Amino acid sequence: MPKKIDHAERKDQIIEAMFRIIHHSGFENATLRQIAKEADLSLGSVQHFFPKQKDIYMLAMDVIYERFEERMQNVIQENEGAFKNAVRMIKQIVQANTEEERMENDIWMKFSIMATMNPEYHETKESLREVNLNFAKDVLKMLYENAYIKDPVNIDDSANSLTIFIHGLVFESVIYANLYNAQVIETEIREYLRRICI
Repeated sequence: MPKKIDHAERKDQIIEAMFRIIHHSGFENATLRQIAKEADLSLGSVQHFFPKQKDIYMLAMDVIYERFEERMQNVIQENEGAFKNAVRMIKQIVQANTEEERMENDIWMKFSIMATMNPEYHETKESLREVNLNFAKDVLKMLYENAYIKDPVNIDDSANSLTIFIHGLVFESVIYANLYNAQVIETEIREYLRRICI
């Protein structure tokens, strides 16, 4: 009797193989054939789950976003102030605690660059930007509602600036990983937030 395949587990195996290839060799080497080889599967097995390259890329970005959402659920502490919670929230995006987190940032950055050059992914790129802007607005609203920001602020403009800061810090922490450990990243986040708070 043939062994029953756990479809979710097999998809995870394929996605993790793709992550390793993108992280170490870039998107141009993340072909279905190379992914199959890295996952120790046949090309037909990979194509069964992901008939097109775009299918696997889209699921991969969903996986990274779901991991981010899961971490975000656990980050806010009711007994802490809004400032500390804001720092914790931003640290969930600029991750540097584990090699897996650093790999996710690297892949996210590479996907963003690839999506800029490929019209097929422009819609996804724009929706991810919207997610980032809404996240920044949530952080700023929390600080404002808890009187950390006193002057009336234009949330949209401030959210755009915060998003630019976060993306810049992600980029720096990926490109210059040796300069950005978790403590350095937290210090940078605290300094940025202090400048916009009272």
